[in-house]
Amino acid sequence: MRKAKADVLVVGSGGAGLRAALSAKETNKSLDVKIVTKGELLKDSVTGTSYSDRMAFHATLDTTEPYTEDSWKYHAEDIFIIGGMVSDQNLAEVLAKNSQDAFEYLDRLGVPFVREEARVKQFRTDGSKYARACFTGPDTAVQISKALAKKVKEEKIEVIENTMIQGILLDEENRVKGAWGIGILDNDYFFIDAPAIIIATGGAGQVFLENLFPPLATGDGWTAALRAGAEFVNMEFIQIGLSSKETKIACSGSFMRSLPEIVNSEGEDILLKYYKDKYSQEELINILFSKGWSWPLSYEEESHIIDVAVAKEIQEGRQVFLSYTQNPDFLEKDSLPERVLEWYRSSLGEDLVRGDLFTSPLLRLKKMNREVYELLRSKGINLDEKGKFEIVPAVQHFQGGIKINEKAETNIEGLYACGEAAGGQHGANRPGGNSLLDTQVFGKISGQEAAIYSSSVKRSKITGEEVETIKKQFPRFSREVLGGNRIRQSIREIMTRNAGVIRVPHNLREAYKEISSITEREILNVSESLKDYLETLNIHLLSQLLLLTMYERKESRGPHLLFKNEDSMELYPRDDGAWAYHYIVAKLKYGAITLEKRPVNRGNSKR
Repeated sequence: MRKAKADVLVVGSGGAGLRAALSAKETNKSLDVKIVTKGELLKDSVTGTSYSDRMAFHATLDTTEPYTEDSWKYHAEDIFIIGGMVSDQNLAEVLAKNSQDAFEYLDRLGVPFVREEARVKQFRTDGSKYARACFTGPDTAVQISKALAKKVKEEKIEVIENTMIQGILLDEENRVKGAWGIGILDNDYFFIDAPAIIIATGGAGQVFLENLFPPLATGDGWTAALRAGAEFVNMEFIQIGLSSKETKIACSGSFMRSLPEIVNSEGEDILLKYYKDKYSQEELINILFSKGWSWPLSYEEESHIIDVAVAKEIQEGRQVFLSYTQNPDFLEKDSLPERVLEWYRSSLGEDLVRGDLFTSPLLRLKKMNREVYELLRSKGINLDEKGKFEIVPAVQHFQGGIKINEKAETNIEGLYACGEAAGGQHGANRPGGNSLLDTQVFGKISGQEAAIYSSSVKRSKITGEEVETIKKQFPRFSREVLGGNRIRQSIREIMTRNAGVIRVPHNLREAYKEISSITEREILNVSESLKDYLETLNIHLLSQLLLLTMYERKESRGPHLLFKNEDSMELYPRDDGAWAYHYIVAKLKYGAITLEKRPVNRGNSKR
């Protein structure tokens, strides 16, 4: 058994956790700030391992349109509106107001943001009126993580690796006093006294079979907070996007603007298969091209029909591919929309109808974004040889999380949250690049506030009795389970099938019944180790919470597509009358998940 103590404990070593730790240390140099991470620094976090077409960091700078002193208000408005009016407007304002400061901090650390003639280059992403997206290339998140990790080492902030936090301990006044967990390599117990804890563990991607998360992202920080009494919001809103199954690269931007063919394993063009009688050729070209800007699944974007078609094909047992060997069957010169032709002229300086360019999606991709073509190649997909690669709708980002206020405080004294682990700052959707911004803005705020709180609060220690109670609660493992943890695999398959792109109330209800009927004893009997057992308990709990919130929201909004039945493609419409300015708050009460519909917090900024 290991024991430790800290003034501020940061759980998680992604972009949010690293920024939180630095901020706590910058606020009070004398504090003992520690980071506990389940894996290894830079190897097992989302920000440390994520790549996409052109990964964005969303920020309103002095050089950002519309070039006014209150440009940030347009940014805040975009966050709330694209969020579907189900997020906290005051938190949107915090993000927008602090975006330039967040950018400048990273810039000073040496993150190599692209510039043109000394001016930061920015482009427009989904959900934005103006071009605010800063970038380094496909690896923006990785570059940010590297810069922050280097600074953490310079500041001599201790990073405790390969340690999983499973529980948060509270004192008699319901304030944080520490946490417990295990070493994931030796399954030995770990206890740490800490009056202030920041949860920065990201989302629980491994609740789903198809996801873009590291293997260790099983939602441990979330379930620790949930069991301690923390409130969660907007958990039904999960960003899902078409991604490479093999490499886990998000297929946004140029992947789609290069107008590839989307085919199934039988060689059928699936857009024509499902929609040839509903859309004209010109409309299908527009929808495919638009997917480059609206990569995450969203009810408000017509391009969601692509995600639905892909999901239906996979449900029926067929693979789906992005093919760059030939044009889609509906792509003809006389059907090309003017907006597509103009974009190629203005952005690439190319005439799309020119012979070679028109006939080859691969040539278009190379002209558009050579970097992402080379990225695929470095990960084993040579499009010159293979011509195509398999895609799946993959869980990419959880819009909800632990409910926070402007100070990143939760409803538990001494407990803070930031980054993807936090909730309320994003709604159903978010402007592209706002998640990276979020890690830095609320990472900084949570570190500051936790440091201030820790410096003044009366502290309690974890008692020997509490240690023994926890150790007796969980068994030792010394056996090998043949065939692996079947229950864990089954839960993830159920979630991908029923809680992904295509959600149907009846299926959500049946999925919940099936998962909730699984007992802890059954999980214990198939678990290979204490780590496996605890992770499966966490996946089991979070899957139930997600299914209940999805079932509760009887409308379609953002990535929550609710279909009336399995066979029809008819969706429940978005219902602003019943749901705008409200979110679902979930928490544990006497061991049961409870839900409450609650109005969002409103902001003060008006243009």
